[in-house]
Amino acid sequence: MKLILINKDNPIPENYCPNLMDIGGGYSLEKNAALSMKAMICAAASEGICLRVFSAYRSIAYQKGLFDESTDKYMFRGISYEKAAELTAQSIAVPGYSEHNAGLAADISSMDWQGDISEEFENTPEFAWLQKNAHRFGYILRYPKGKEHITGIIYEPWHYRYVGTKHAGCINRLGLTLEEYMQMHRACSC
Repeated sequence: MKLILINKDNPIPENYCPNLMDIGGGYSLEKNAALSMKAMICAAASEGICLRVFSAYRSIAYQKGLFDESTDKYMFRGISYEKAAELTAQSIAVPGYSEHNAGLAADISSMDWQGDISEEFENTPEFAWLQKNAHRFGYILRYPKGKEHITGIIYEPWHYRYVGTKHAGCINRLGLTLEEYMQMHRACSC
């Protein structure tokens, strides 16, 4: 699988079509990401950690609904559409610019998490396990704390992106975001 950067400046490639595979709970991921996610969930369970995927592949239409709903909430508070869309884009990717639309991202929580997911997830045993092990299954914490100025997205301790074990190991070891890693990768391959 070729590593692709999807963010506010890089939409999903036009010819990209994920080969989706069910991961349970009504969710799907790209096949390689799905197989790795299933293995990661099983490995965590064998250590007494119960991970729950609460969002994975999203169609462009579903992503648009999430984006529009959030934008509308800001506008209801008297904020202009432009500013509302800008604020929304800090936590919900524009449709076609979301890793979820590519089937390469999953939002993960504990089985007993109640209510809206928040930064508090970082204080759970599940988050600690993911920090220590996700890279072994090809996943990275996509939007780490302190790197918001690079990713353009708020800190999301629940959002994990599949990049494959080789890349995930390097990203984890070097403490990079995907943007930083791709920039370094491009510089080295010249």
